[in-house]
Amino acid sequence: MKCPECLGMNDNEATKCKSCGYRFTPQEAAPETHADFVGRYFGFRKLITPALVKSSYLLGALGITFMCIFAIVSPDMFTTYGRDSARTRYMAILGLIFGNLGWRMLCEGAILLFSVHEILVSLEDKAEVLATHFEQQNS
Repeated sequence: MKCPECLGMNDNEATKCKSCGYRFTPQEAAPETHADFVGRYFGFRKLITPALVKSSYLLGALGITFMCIFAIVSPDMFTTYGRDSARTRYMAILGLIFGNLGWRMLCEGAILLFSVHEILVSLEDKAEVLATHFEQQNS
């Protein structure tokens, strides 16, 4: 739920804002309605992709780790007739280190882009409240 004072996001069960300390009254602490959720979902105000990126990161990191360990243990599966098995092990060790690091950086970049979107949406919401407040003071 959003704080009416600072527009910070809080848990639906919160009794006060974690950012500014504003105390919620029972009517303000009402959970989000179905119409609000559907409007935010189809208006792309709430993004689901960051959760998907986090899930795919875990699966990708496990896949990279498993394949590299498999290549270290059994390099003949990745070479032709046992040639260059030492090179395969070396590349698998590098893949284990830098593959997971690169995968992490790629996923963090995606999360960063979605975080920028969430910050921009929050700023837009705050600007609307401030504009309304300013108009009320000047009229």
